[in-house]
Amino acid sequence: MRASPPSDVGDSPISIFSGETHLRILDISQRRPIGYEVHALTEPSLYLVRARVLDKEGIVNGSRLLVEENKIGPMSQLRYRDLSTNGEDIILEELIGAIKDNSELHLGFYNRANNISLKVHAFQLLPRIGKSKAQKMVQSRGMAGWQDFSEVDEACEIDSVTLLAERYLIEIEDPLNNRSILDNLIRSSN
Repeated sequence: MRASPPSDVGDSPISIFSGETHLRILDISQRRPIGYEVHALTEPSLYLVRARVLDKEGIVNGSRLLVEENKIGPMSQLRYRDLSTNGEDIILEELIGAIKDNSELHLGFYNRANNISLKVHAFQLLPRIGKSKAQKMVQSRGMAGWQDFSEVDEACEIDSVTLLAERYLIEIEDPLNNRSILDNLIRSSN
């Protein structure tokens, strides 16, 4: 996304991507008449984006690229339905990788999750977690919380990283979801 000219008060608009440090490449394709385009996930906020590639060398599906390497042009948001088939095939794997690479940020969901309403706990937003499992998770978390994902997995008998990645994918597929972990936990802290 290109920056807009400065406003009258000397401020320039800040792009939603300004805090992003890396891209996880989901797909790269040739664009006519010249050049290439990538579909990628940003880190740490996990936005789905597209960008022109200035230098294709070393960029392959599944690679992780520093945003400041000057290999990519301006980024723009990409809808999930516009994601390439290759991108769809590896997005869950890349979400899992992003969670593991920045585990402290994502572990916060498990340590801070509370009731959303009188009948629904935030843990129930995760795929395959019902009310009784959510209650067991809250009890096993205790007051101290968890230090890493392996503690969550052992205490709750789940694959916490995969469940979180699956939930993020649901939210990326349907950005109008009104109960968004990405927006309320990950993107609001950046």
